[in-house]
Amino acid sequence: MMEPQRQSHIIKQKTGPDDPELQVTLQEALGQVSPEDVISIADELMERQIRLFNGLQTDTAQFTASFVDMVSAVTHTRANARIIINYFELGDYKLFHELLNGSEPTPVRVAVFVEKLNALDTRLALELATGLLHNTFPRENWLWTRWLWDPTTGTGILPLLAGSSHNLLATNIAEGYARVGAVTAMSMKFAEGTGLWTDELMSGEKLSPFANSAFLACAYGVYMYGSTSWRLSRDFNELLPSLPNMARRLLGLPKIKKDTPMVE
Repeated sequence: MMEPQRQSHIIKQKTGPDDPELQVTLQEALGQVSPEDVISIADELMERQIRLFNGLQTDTAQFTASFVDMVSAVTHTRANARIIINYFELGDYKLFHELLNGSEPTPVRVAVFVEKLNALDTRLALELATGLLHNTFPRENWLWTRWLWDPTTGTGILPLLAGSSHNLLATNIAEGYARVGAVTAMSMKFAEGTGLWTDELMSGEKLSPFANSAFLACAYGVYMYGSTSWRLSRDFNELLPSLPNMARRLLGLPKIKKDTPMVE
């Protein structure tokens, strides 16, 4: 069993590396993302879902024509997207039909899908499976990405916010998916303490299913930027994209073109 991950400085003070400057840096980073940014990202996720995933059928020409765009939407690097696209270059999409429309409970379908894609990195297969499920049926399903929870390294924003990896530890993929969903739901409580969570995020029927993903991507961006800024030079930090655009990248969204580099 891996050691619990230390608590996030976004939530608790005086945890993690014993350097008071890190707490200050993370608070500065938190101040560079606003509730409006989270709302905007959730809105972009909603619009993409309607355009690309709404009513998705795996046995149609639309699925084939949109496959590259869908893969790009559920991966956060071009290299990972290319790996998946090349894997399915023969156009055999039968696995996706069972994943999205099968009769087994969702955790079981996710596990079966990942196990059948044994030539792919497990983390990448999980991101593909859960990304498609979440974007196609956002109210019933959630993401499991390595930046949310990577059990191979014991890292991710979920254990950072929860203060421990205890509630995420699992013996198999199906159980792991269920645990990630439970901790993701709990993240709403954590979000309230950051000032980034607003009633507007939950007031819209179409917007609310994407509120958690938007918040968690922003929270991870805060931690990643804060930790990087703490360790590296000011000159390097000035080259980093804005926190909202970091979050967009994690969620497979295009960045806003007029992006102002971050400064301390």
